[in-house]
Amino acid sequence: MRFIFLFLSIQLFSQTKKLDTVFCDCNQAKVIAINSKTIYGKTIAPKGFGELKEISTSKQKTNFAFEKEHNSSWYKLIINMSGELTMNIIPTQADDDYDFMIFKSDKNNFCDSLQKHKINPIRACISRDKEELNGKTGLNYKSTNELVKHGVGAAYCKSLAVKKGEIYYLVLDNVYEKGDGHTIEFEIAQPVLFKGTVADDNNKPIKTEIVLTNQKGDTVLLEKTADDGSYNFIAPLTKNQSYNLNFYNDSSFSFTKSITLADTAQLKTLKTILPKLKKGNKYSIGSINFVPGSVQYLPRAIPSMNNLAKLLKKNKTLKIKIIGHSNGRDMMDEQGIMAFTKGRATSIRNYLAIQGIDEKRIEIDGKGDHEMLFKLPKATANEQEQNRRVEILVLDF
Repeated sequence: MRFIFLFLSIQLFSQTKKLDTVFCDCNQAKVIAINSKTIYGKTIAPKGFGELKEISTSKQKTNFAFEKEHNSSWYKLIINMSGELTMNIIPTQADDDYDFMIFKSDKNNFCDSLQKHKINPIRACISRDKEELNGKTGLNYKSTNELVKHGVGAAYCKSLAVKKGEIYYLVLDNVYEKGDGHTIEFEIAQPVLFKGTVADDNNKPIKTEIVLTNQKGDTVLLEKTADDGSYNFIAPLTKNQSYNLNFYNDSSFSFTKSITLADTAQLKTLKTILPKLKKGNKYSIGSINFVPGSVQYLPRAIPSMNNLAKLLKKNKTLKIKIIGHSNGRDMMDEQGIMAFTKGRATSIRNYLAIQGIDEKRIEIDGKGDHEMLFKLPKATANEQEQNRRVEILVLDF
């Protein structure tokens, strides 16, 4: 028994991921090659400022610098592709306060130049955020500030346009002595032109809110059409990731289009129809899809469900039926598959109820695999996902 316990202990220990190292001085910076999606960490906790105190407001002669180094980590970033760089710094311990600075390196002797106090950051976030983000900070598309100084302020700075072959230095500083480590998520996206029009089912232009969300359901960009229903904006898309383009109008049925970077050409000439709300009409939202064999909706469905909740709140007389569908029956009998797809509809009703929608306004139904959009076995993986969906029937308006 003692041997078995020892064996299990060793096996469990070997399955535990070793924490990544941090380096507290510029000349020992950890080198990270940045591609479309790169993650480093989680790390050990940085301890102290290393051999040299390289950063301070007095040395850098700017308000956008650490007042002094506490517990720092240095990274040398090698850019392997051109695009827009975003970054999430995620503390292992949510109460930790990580600040960061980013410098562009034009010379091989960057660290020596830094010690001579001739270089200021191109991005810096030294604030304590006024909103609860569990200590997260970094670069994103929504932020407009390149530099954020001490005090209460934004947790994120503006994303950074980078070119292949460039080198940057990133330094993090946790102000707390008994803090923990961190994980850094880097992403480089490509700027894509979105251009098109939105009209109702009578081909009349309508003003629409447009939200671009990623596969986690997070907002990447928020835009609105002009009075004539047209829009024209540039947004970043990352290779091998899917996104949703969400269209919303208070008196029309919302619609979501799934897109990837491969759709770049199509996105320049989009025409979207948002049908007016009418009693007896059935609508496909376009992106409320489910995990295979499960009643659990995919994370990227959340913006569409939020739009549906917003539509119900805006139109108090609107009553709907949510209809669930499947992609085949996977050994289920007729009764089982009908109940299963009704369960998918129930999941969406439950989500809407949490958003404050009265469940009396929502009926549910399931159609099993009788109304698949794409027939098996020829359907692709993407088409099979579209089969796992819900549709909305307007009961009263």
